[in-house]
Amino acid sequence: MYTDWFKLDRLPFRLRPDPDFLYATGQTSHALETLKAAIGRKPRLFLVQGETGVGKTTVLHAIAASLGDAHSIARLQLPNITARELLETLAAQFGLKEEGRGDDPPGATRLIRHFAEQAGQGRPATLLVDDAHLLPAATLRQLLRLCRSQPLPFLVLTGDGTLEKRLGPAAANFVGLRLPRLDAADVRHYIRFRLKVAGNKTRTLFDDDSLAEIYRYTGGTPKLINILCDRGLSLAEAHSNATVTAGDIRDAAQALQWVEFRAPETPDAPAPSPDSGAVAQPALELDVQFRGEPVTQVILREGILIVGRAPESDIRLHSDLISRQHCRFVTRDGQSFVEDLGSTNGVTVNGKRLRVHRLAPADDIQVGEYHMICRVTGDESR
Repeated sequence: MYTDWFKLDRLPFRLRPDPDFLYATGQTSHALETLKAAIGRKPRLFLVQGETGVGKTTVLHAIAASLGDAHSIARLQLPNITARELLETLAAQFGLKEEGRGDDPPGATRLIRHFAEQAGQGRPATLLVDDAHLLPAATLRQLLRLCRSQPLPFLVLTGDGTLEKRLGPAAANFVGLRLPRLDAADVRHYIRFRLKVAGNKTRTLFDDDSLAEIYRYTGGTPKLINILCDRGLSLAEAHSNATVTAGDIRDAAQALQWVEFRAPETPDAPAPSPDSGAVAQPALELDVQFRGEPVTQVILREGILIVGRAPESDIRLHSDLISRQHCRFVTRDGQSFVEDLGSTNGVTVNGKRLRVHRLAPADDIQVGEYHMICRVTGDESR
């Protein structure tokens, strides 16, 4: 492990959220201090938005650590759960017994009662919800209903730029905070900060040219910086280099199949609403291939299919190049779309990296080393 080679106490660029490595500067520092100061007083609803990888999850970890036992805290990191599962998960985290009858959703009454009891004891209930933009509509509505109870619990939602729109009129009740990507100067400070926390004293482990390459490939996204720096340090050790060179970074980017960073594109076509009157297209299926070899076939039916590395994914793809929740296929009213869920390596459709794309027969969707070819259902011309 390169920690011995570079005389580090621990790995500096692990992806696991760790408040010790929170680089709180500029707008990130402002967002964190605003949240810490406000939680415990009014207002009680907060919205933290930013692209995938800018540190939203780490901010939530830092908030939880700062609150300690002064709050009754529940954390939600399972964005695909149903409304019923939401109530069950929150009840379990708060240690509540099974209860609830009649028309009331199981668990809602006992949760609201718990909020009131905790507030009366001076230990307010606090809900920290990560990736809230991925919550199903019914789950998000149930969460907002819970947070209309009296006394209000504290609620912090994180998500990408679509979250505010998904909240609709309720967004007006939230204090909005945004986490940006780092600029080139901050990338240098960010890397030095994490190396210092990991045990580096004064040595320069990344030269100026390598820092420029890191910014070129990551666009200042902390998650991408961590991945690329970790690979770069491993390659430098393999080459017996005392510092990470620009060549090491380019080799690491090539191994990851990265290209020069470009900010995610604006969705080119939103999924149609039920009353949009859009003309339905032929039913489609996906021919999933890995390096040209067939893996499986999936019919795109009404609803949502999540693609990713996580065990709970509807289409699970095994590769380090695939994010846990990489993308999703949405089919409504006979139309199908693919949407990037803020993945590390993106989604390419017919050779072009896109955020959202309406599917058509023969479209080639690439995620990592996998290709998913769209076919008309039942088409045997392969």
